[in-house]
Amino acid sequence: MARHTDDLEHLLAVVAVTLNDDGTLIDANAGFRRIAKMEGKDPIGTQVSGFFLQPTFATLAHTHGRAEEEIYRGLLTVGDHVTTRTLRARVWRLDSRLRVVAEYDVDELERLNEKMLDLNRDYANTQLELTQANLKLRQREAQIVALTLTDSLTGLGNRRRFKQAMATEINRAQRTGGSLCAFMADLDHFKRVNDTFGHEVGDKVLAAFGDLLRRNIRSTEVAARIGGEEFVVLMPHTDLAESMATAERIRAATTAMRVGPISDGVTVSFGVAKLAADEDGDAFMRRVDKALYEAKHSGRDRVVAG
Repeated sequence: MARHTDDLEHLLAVVAVTLNDDGTLIDANAGFRRIAKMEGKDPIGTQVSGFFLQPTFATLAHTHGRAEEEIYRGLLTVGDHVTTRTLRARVWRLDSRLRVVAEYDVDELERLNEKMLDLNRDYANTQLELTQANLKLRQREAQIVALTLTDSLTGLGNRRRFKQAMATEINRAQRTGGSLCAFMADLDHFKRVNDTFGHEVGDKVLAAFGDLLRRNIRSTEVAARIGGEEFVVLMPHTDLAESMATAERIRAATTAMRVGPISDGVTVSFGVAKLAADEDGDAFMRRVDKALYEAKHSGRDRVVAG
C-alpha cells in the first residue's frame, strides 16, 4: 500500500497521504498537495508533522494499532495556523507508517452554507428594515418641517413660510431681472363676524377664504396667512396688471362666497405692489401694506395698487 490507488491520486476534494512515524511524506495525492500548498513540487520526504493541528501528528503517531487497523475516525484540522481546514478523516496504522484519507465534511459544509445563507438573508432583511426606517424618518422629518411652515386652520403657509419664500423670490428676481408682485388681503369687518356669529363661524370663513386663494393662484405662487384675518400672496414672474387682475377675481369670488349663517356674504380689501429694483423685502411689504391701508380707508371691498 505504498502508493495510492489511481482513483485517489488526482482527486482534489479528497486528501490521501501516507507518512512515516516521524512525519515525513511517503506519498501524497493531488488533494493533499493542494491543501498543503505543494502544487508543482515533489513533496516526498518532506516533513509535514506540523501540518496536522487537531489531533496533532504526535497523537496519531503514538496511537497503537495492528497492521491495517483503523486508529482514528473523525474531524481532522490541518493547516499552517493561518489558513486551516477541517476535514472528515480516517487514519490507518500500516506497521511503522500512517495512512490518512480525508474529505471535506459535506454535511458540515452544507450546514455552514445554510447558515451563511441565513446570515445573508438576515443581513438583507436588516438592511431593508433600516432603509424603510430611514425613509419613514425622513418622511416624518419632512412632515414636521411642513407643519412648522403651515397655518393649521387654512392649510396655507404661515408667516415663517412667507418670509422664507419672500427672501428666495426677491433674490431670484434681482438675480434674473424678472418681475415679482405681491398682494395683501384683509377680510373686511372680520371682528363683526366673530362678535355676531361666534369664532367657530369666523374660523369657517377664514378656512373658506384660504381655500378660495389656493384655487385661484398658480402653483408657483405662495399664499400665506400672516395674521388673524390677513393673507399675502407672492407672485413670481407676474406684472402688476396681472396681479391686480388676480386680486380682483378673488375679491369678486369672496363677495359671492356664503359661509354658514352669514347671509350677506363677506368682503375683502387688497393692496398690490411690484418689487422695485434694489428694493428689500421690508420696503416691498411696506408698500403692499400701504396700498392695503388705502383700500381699507377708501371704502373697502376693492383692489388698490401701491
